[in-house]
Amino acid sequence: MLRAACRTALVGAALLAAPAAADRAAPVARTAMTPVLIGRSVQGRPIGMLRLGAPEATRKVLVIGCIHGNEGAGRAIVDRLARSVPADAPVQLLLVRDMNPDGFAHHTRQNADGVDLNRNGAVGHRWLGPLGSPYYSGPRAFSEPESRAIRALILRERPQVVIWYHQPLDGVDVPEVGWDGRARRYARLTGMRLHPLPAYPGSLSRWTNVRVRAGSSFVVELAAGPLSPAAVRRHANAVLALAGVR
Repeated sequence: MLRAACRTALVGAALLAAPAAADRAAPVARTAMTPVLIGRSVQGRPIGMLRLGAPEATRKVLVIGCIHGNEGAGRAIVDRLARSVPADAPVQLLLVRDMNPDGFAHHTRQNADGVDLNRNGAVGHRWLGPLGSPYYSGPRAFSEPESRAIRALILRERPQVVIWYHQPLDGVDVPEVGWDGRARRYARLTGMRLHPLPAYPGSLSRWTNVRVRAGSSFVVELAAGPLSPAAVRRHANAVLALAGVR
């Protein structure tokens, strides 16, 4: 049963990575392991979410592998998680491999509108610009389809844990409000240092902690470059430990 679930998860991970053209192909029979479309990027690329674990589980853990298009190492962690969660796990693991598919396709921090999606949230949002700046916040909070898609997902699911992968500062941030024990445990499990980040205006993790569930959300800043297989395994195991699967 576990082997079959893992095979289906592999198919799901591949679909999450598929370009917009594949999304227009013949429809795939939807199962609990098939990614669902949660939105589209500025250029029309699909943003998918894969739901793993027991559908009746009330505990939910959301993992976002890539927010800035030139910081893609977290996608490998999401891929490993997609192969690691049994169908009857007592948690719902929600995997968004790529929140910024246009940025990833063009290897840019921003989306196709030139907006830094992690400055586009509503808490502390202020205009950062001009357009062309790597930290341009957009004309208003949640102006971008990618940030609106993740906002809708979080408001609908209200996950107990939200993990956002970034690069290249090599440390684990702590929530600005609420309990910081999850972030501290993640740092301990992965051997990373705690590295509290500034209160960036428009941060999506900050918005999640302030507006949705205090202390639920934290940022993991991976080191520059791709992760080794051992590092991918270590980070995936830390996620599963926080989820209560291991």
